[in-house]
Amino acid sequence: MSLADVRGLGFSYGASPRPALDGIDLHVGAGEVVLLEGPSGGGKSTLLRALCGLVPHFHGGRFSGTVVVDGLDTLTTPPARICRVAGMVFQDPESQAVLGAVERDVAFGLESAGVDPARIPARVDEALEMAGAAHLRGRAITTLSGGERQRVALAAVLAPGPRLVLLDEPTSQLDEAGADALLATLRRLTDAGAGVVLGEHRPDRGRPVADRLVAVHDGRIAEPAEPALVAPRPAPVAGGAERGRLEEIHASHPGREVLRGVDLALRAGEVTALAGPNGCGKTTLLRVLAGLHQPDSGAVVLDGAEVTDRPAERRFPALGMVGQDPGRHLLTERVSDEVGLALARMPMARAERRARVARALEELGLADLAHRHPLDLSVGQRERVALAAILVAEPGVILLDEPTRGMDPEGAAALGALLRRRADEGAAVLVATHDPGFARAVADRDLTLADGVVRPSPRPVAAAAT
Repeated sequence: MSLADVRGLGFSYGASPRPALDGIDLHVGAGEVVLLEGPSGGGKSTLLRALCGLVPHFHGGRFSGTVVVDGLDTLTTPPARICRVAGMVFQDPESQAVLGAVERDVAFGLESAGVDPARIPARVDEALEMAGAAHLRGRAITTLSGGERQRVALAAVLAPGPRLVLLDEPTSQLDEAGADALLATLRRLTDAGAGVVLGEHRPDRGRPVADRLVAVHDGRIAEPAEPALVAPRPAPVAGGAERGRLEEIHASHPGREVLRGVDLALRAGEVTALAGPNGCGKTTLLRVLAGLHQPDSGAVVLDGAEVTDRPAERRFPALGMVGQDPGRHLLTERVSDEVGLALARMPMARAERRARVARALEELGLADLAHRHPLDLSVGQRERVALAAILVAEPGVILLDEPTRGMDPEGAAALGALLRRRADEGAAVLVATHDPGFARAVADRDLTLADGVVRPSPRPVAAAAT
């Protein structure tokens, strides 16, 4: 039975001369998982948004062809009607929450659909269980990690019982257990007759449950590529001078302690990967280093000076951090201006400023996007813009929180090579990541944060496919 039929779909954003989608044909049947693969900016997210009616009704632009979802023509049907049969989890769950508490946010879609209020609590509980988010009951959305927000966003989409489930990079911030649970949930949904379209950059996560692979390149359907192998991990280097240190750090969020006496040294020339389950405190640890979260006790040291009470802006450019949500870092209307923004506060000649911006754009594959508006880019591209805007200042300590989120394998490989170059130039790099392939390829040292304490991680014997 057909749930979605896409025929001759073309779409261009605004005045862009290049179509985001160009003649797409796609059929999605009940009971199947369709996996969308392809590079960042290739059109996967636009196709998913077309399937739920956001393209063209929300984004605007030039639309051609037809998209029919469960008998509804998306061009003539309001998105509010389409969302009752097609639910979507976006790449950036930070922007998907509507209300401040977990249960209230999951209930919002049910209330909007006019579900009997007496039935809503049970539906909310069922959706939280399906999304692996039952343990988050009673929490405020603002206290959740990126992976926890992804689970709550999934629960909010599943609660109304859509027949077509659309997911854009849903495992990008999930730990391994969370990703496995999500894929099992998707299989149960299709066994019950739903259809699933899953956009993923990491084939190792999506392919095991996929009934069909569809690649989207340059807005067109193409042949799926073979999974690339992770490059061999570099030989570990002995760290040089200490660039940053945490001493006996205790840190908490309202009602719970997340860091319990963390000691950590970051040395020049060394790339450190930090793993750990969703909600364990990885982001909090990075924010303490960056001056964005005040610890309860302990000390933060940068280049030999204690900076525990120094605000974040006074730790830059000695330290630069890119968080999980790249959209929060973008302030200007052109990519080139965004990348050069940090340099405006630094004393240097105009020629050097231009040279640094050009280097950062080139290193992160952004030269062709220099005149685009940052918020018109895909999540993976926005991630690269935010990285360039930090790395252009050449910080001695580089902190990255889930930097491969939304990046295709080629982009992740280029980022890994860039981080290695920056480490070779004397930087200390700390990467919090749920992407084990990326960690294997780039890190000299593996650490795990669990139960509020940082410990060494065992190294895998061999690289795996990603």
